[in-house]
Amino acid sequence: MRKIIASLFVLGLGFSALAQDASSGPEFRKHRFGLKVTPGASWFKVNKIGSENKSIGYHVAGGLNYEYSLNKNVAITSGLLFTQTTGGIEYTDSVGLKYSIVDNGLSTDAEAFQLYSRRYIINSIDVPLTFKFRTAEIGYLTYYGEFGGMANIVTNAFASKNVVKLNESDGATTELSGNESRLEAKNEVNFLRVGVNFGAGVEWNLVGNTSLLIGVNGNLALNNLMQKSSDSIFYRTTNASFQRATRLNYCALQIGVQF
Repeated sequence: MRKIIASLFVLGLGFSALAQDASSGPEFRKHRFGLKVTPGASWFKVNKIGSENKSIGYHVAGGLNYEYSLNKNVAITSGLLFTQTTGGIEYTDSVGLKYSIVDNGLSTDAEAFQLYSRRYIINSIDVPLTFKFRTAEIGYLTYYGEFGGMANIVTNAFASKNVVKLNESDGATTELSGNESRLEAKNEVNFLRVGVNFGAGVEWNLVGNTSLLIGVNGNLALNNLMQKSSDSIFYRTTNASFQRATRLNYCALQIGVQF
């Protein structure tokens, strides 16, 4: 993490050194607004024995983008994004799963003898805050690099593709289906995720002050997304809550329009 931050700091200095106060290109404005979408890939970083990342998930976000320009070459960027991110966890320890069976509107508590894997679906509202370093316009293109932070406010969470062995005597695994195919998991995740946000890209001036934005972005978590103790997953040998340290990271393509 320290090497990444140091490299991005050097990159930012490089952009500032290369940038020139050119009079050509779009009109300089203190405030710029835009729209963007960010499709990408996500994965869990698991730091405790007993579980591990199962597969690559997806990350997709869309919303508003805002820039406050300190000068022609440096801006502070923020915005508001509505996001869905997924990731799979595989359980290598002897753990069971508590869940509820819903039948005709009535809920009954149930347990699975062994939980093998599940996929989490996280919905959040994201607020980025980054420094953006821009070059002068070269042709119709302005190159940029950005570095800062991201706050993800979790609004809901679900667990799907719950692969289990229902009873000790069962010889085969099964995936929970019906009303149990998508289990509520908001109590499994923390309310706030904070991450380091970094990226680079290009703005292509289309006409006047309207530009097409294309870039790549990475986000590395600084805190655990999943709560330390699980309410629904338990060690079969002790019946104690399953302990974990799980961070959610992602990288994405940024596509947008700046005005």
